[in-house]
Amino acid sequence: MNHALFEYYQERSPLHHLNPAVKLISSLVVMIFTSLIFDPFTLAAITLFGLALTLGPGRVPPTLVLRGLIPFLLFGAGFFWMNALMPRVTSGAGTGEELLFSLGPLGFHRTGVINGVSFGIRSLGFGVYSLLFVATTNPTDFILSLVHQVRLPPRLAYSALAAYRYLPTLHSEITMIRNAHQVRGTREGSGPGGFFRKSYRFTIPLLVSGLRRAGRVADAMEARAFTGRNRSWYRQTRIGFRDLLYVVALASGVVLITLYSHHRGTLIFWGGQLWN
Repeated sequence: MNHALFEYYQERSPLHHLNPAVKLISSLVVMIFTSLIFDPFTLAAITLFGLALTLGPGRVPPTLVLRGLIPFLLFGAGFFWMNALMPRVTSGAGTGEELLFSLGPLGFHRTGVINGVSFGIRSLGFGVYSLLFVATTNPTDFILSLVHQVRLPPRLAYSALAAYRYLPTLHSEITMIRNAHQVRGTREGSGPGGFFRKSYRFTIPLLVSGLRRAGRVADAMEARAFTGRNRSWYRQTRIGFRDLLYVVALASGVVLITLYSHHRGTLIFWGGQLWN
């Protein structure tokens, strides 16, 4: 089966049976924690730990993981170049002693390279833990867990479910629009002008399709007098022992990595500034 980027991967694995709200909060906590770390070693270790969870207990195929990480690889490369080529040098410190190497007019300084690598790895870490959640979480179970555990109003929860289920269909709709353009012999052209014309021809049909779908969903909810109050549930999501075990295992792994990095003397926490 051909899966789109960041789409639920239907498989039976230990992570698939966890409570979605627990997985979401755990991933968010790890990502917030990594935002406070600025050394590449700790960030890389935490990212690899999440990757091992995704490939191992999550049983997500490596090809699907690589496809899902492509946008974050691009973001990471952008962060690296932006920080490596434009470092902030503190007052009183010369640039000569921090210069690592140069490529023509481009100079790579030690502080900028380290920060660039850190931002790039952090971007990959965000992608790994986001993919760990999305690829192993059934959308319906996720919405039910938001209602039962997070106490989100059902009206908002089911609206979010309708929007979430629309995202995987974007790939097929883009393919249909592209095929329609080819049948009509539409030429996009090259250069910036061709790019903007192509974006316009894809954006308008997708926007119209999204508005029509939203209208149909709203009419269906209105016809069923959907208010979300006094509802009975066919099934309920609960927090069990396996969820607590996952939280303990994830927290233990991140803490052990951090302590080992501190023991090696490589741990760098955020000191209130973006640059060291």
